[in-house]
Formats: sequence, structure tokens, C-alpha cells
Amino acid sequence: MQSNKRTDLTPGWCGDLPVRYYHSQGSGPVTVVFIHGFTLTAQSYFQQVDFLHYRYPEVSCLLLDLRGHGDSGEIEPELCTLDATADDVASAIRTAAPTGPLVIVGHSLGGMTALNFLRRYRDLAARVRGVILISTAVESLSSQGVPQVLALPAAEKIHNAVEASLKEAQAFRTEVAALLAPALAATVFYRDGVAYDLVQFHAAMIQNTPLKTMVGFFDDLQHHEELEAIDKLNEVPGVVIVGEEDHFTPPSQSEVIADAWGKSTLYRLADVGHMVILEAPEIVNGALEQMIRRATPQQQTQN
Repeated sequence: MQSNKRTDLTPGWCGDLPVRYYHSQGSGPVTVVFIHGFTLTAQSYFQQVDFLHYRYPEVSCLLLDLRGHGDSGEIEPELCTLDATADDVASAIRTAAPTGPLVIVGHSLGGMTALNFLRRYRDLAARVRGVILISTAVESLSSQGVPQVLALPAAEKIHNAVEASLKEAQAFRTEVAALLAPALAATVFYRDGVAYDLVQFHAAMIQNTPLKTMVGFFDDLQHHEELEAIDKLNEVPGVVIVGEEDHFTPPSQSEVIADAWGKSTLYRLADVGHMVILEAPEIVNGALEQMIRRATPQQQTQN
């Protein structure tokens, strides 16, 4: 992560691939694990990490660039799967946060990764004391129909571009750079007054995502679902957050999760799109505060 976002995060490597993670060690036992979305990076959580740094310095933070994203680098499309991202999360936890209570935060692809992790890694899931799912789907893209954001002109060309020559791929990236920021402003960000530098920050993460990563995960998301994992959520409290104007993971998906998750609270945010963590960071930070207090009950009397 960039030093101007958070200076106390120590980078490391984990897994066989390997995958880049970032860790800050607090004085207390709780670690918050942040799992980012499709075509994003760990940096997308900078507002949440900064909030914890100043409000809860005793809490440790663990973030990772999921395979194929950010500093984890480019890999082949067939390695870009939801099962594999959950493996990455488990590896990062075992490497950097081997003990203590966990709070899991997942946005978009990261939310479905969190569900996969909770379903498959039961030993680590036993340490989880709270879960926050943001803009998360549990059903496959094919069962939902192609979301509006994936019908953008730039998105339609991704599959062809990965098969193109290097020169053609570079031309495609230039085109994406020209089209993406205004397209995202119109289809992903909805809250009035969102700073354009945040839109550009988001667009830059997508532009820097390898085409092979886009193709691999898009193909896997077409058919991957995590309905079975919802049962595992009933073992822990949590929060479900979604923007009313989210056209990538529509509110109906969050409702499916919340309806089946008896220990959850659902927040539907008016005039907010898919990038809740950037558009409405105060809501996410409030949910973090709730989960941290549940994970460390003594804080209820300290704050």
C-alpha cells in the first residue's frame, strides 16, 4: 500500500503463488481482515484502515492484494477463482495473524471470498467474532443476469483483449483509461459530492488490473455461488451494507443474505452505488466499531 495512505503497515508474502499482504500489529488481541473487491486492491480500504489507526490503535489490521491484483501480480486466468482467493485469505491469516479473535470485512468479490472462507476453513472460522459484508452477492452472475456495469463498452472488450497482441492490449488499456473514469462516475458512484480524485483512484486500480485477472474472475463469477455459506454466518453477528444504486451486486442479493442471517443488521444506503467503502466510509467505519466492540466486550466500558 502507498505510504501516504498508511505508514505503519508492514508488507509480506504468503502462499505458494505468492500473494502480497499488509499487516499492522496493535496492542490488543483483535485483528480485522479486509478483503477487497474485483479489480481493486488493498488500498481501496484506506479510509477504514486510517479510521482504525486513529480510533482503535490497539486493533491489528490485515489486508492483502488478492491473486492477480495489485502487488500480487499477474497470473493465468484459470488460477483466478473464488476458492483460490479464500485460500489466499487463509494463508495470510495463518502467516500474519495466527492467534486471536478476527473480524472479517469483505467488499464485492471480497464479500463472496469471505463467505467461501467461512464455509471451507472451519478451524479459522472458529476465531471469527464478526463479519461485515459490503456490496456482496451470493448467487452467480449468470443467475442474476449480467449487471449493468459489466455491459459498459470497455467491459465488453476484455475477453477479446486478453487474446490480443501486446500492442493491441496496450491500446485497449489506453482506451479504458479514457473511458473508465466518467463511466464509473455515472454507474458506480451515486452519492452527491464524491470527490473526483476518489473516482480517479478507483479507475486507476481497475486500469492497472491485468486483463487475465479480469477474464479469469469474470468467468468464475458467472457460475460461482455461495448460498451454502449463509448457514455458517448464523454462528456470528454481522452487518450487511449495500447501496440502493448498486448495479453490480444489487440490493436484492444483500436481502437474501440478511434474511437468512438472523444475527445481522442490513443497511440499505440511499443514493449510494457499488463503491460503498469510498462513497460512505462513515457507515462502514460505524459497522467496524460495532464488530470490534463485540469482539472485545471490555471496550464497551472503555468508550
